[in-house]
Amino acid sequence: MHTLLVALVAIAALDSLNPTAVGLQIYLLSTPKPIARSISFILGVFLAYWAIGLFVILGLRKLVTTLISDANLSLPDPHIYTIQFLIGLALLIAGFRLETATQEDQGKRSKKLTIGRTFLLGLAMTILESPTALPYLAAIEQIVRAKLDLFTIMSLLGLYNLVFVSPLIMLVGIYIIFHPQSAMLLNRINRSISIWAPKILQALLLGLGILLIVDSLAYSFGYSLLRLS
Repeated sequence: MHTLLVALVAIAALDSLNPTAVGLQIYLLSTPKPIARSISFILGVFLAYWAIGLFVILGLRKLVTTLISDANLSLPDPHIYTIQFLIGLALLIAGFRLETATQEDQGKRSKKLTIGRTFLLGLAMTILESPTALPYLAAIEQIVRAKLDLFTIMSLLGLYNLVFVSPLIMLVGIYIIFHPQSAMLLNRINRSISIWAPKILQALLLGLGILLIVDSLAYSFGYSLLRLS
């Protein structure tokens, strides 16, 4: 379990490098009622990503159970490692194709955002970006392979998503501590993330992809690099 926790925290930290979410959070901190709007946005992101992870895990477990039943297999590991290999391959492809150039601001957004609308904004952004959330799929694969009960799965997803939104929480903390001088600092953070996050993300995607592929191949020879117990 300790190894699984370390792996999930590491993957969540990688997944949290999200320039879109950071950009939106910094924008919300520049509007009236910034704290309430920002917290509402964070809750929207957290709940959407947590629910997506839970639905995927329950669906994946059902799929694996069906495959085992149909094939009269006693162990799900061959199926799980096949899925792991495919996820690793997808991470490699995404890493090679990731655009690392600096992106310009996406323009002005409406300042008529209520707390409810910022919550929905967090939900919508997370759902729209979920098909590209390859690190999350890697984390989900690790959780499924551990064969845990539902409460533990829900708790681990909660931990993962707490780490995932931690940069957004830290931005709120920076705003509170350094306000009213925080605007310049937040803009610098946003600029740095826009420049460096894609490059760091590309390197980590490639590294994680290679690790998952190597581990899945090692399994075929009777070894496992990512032991979860």
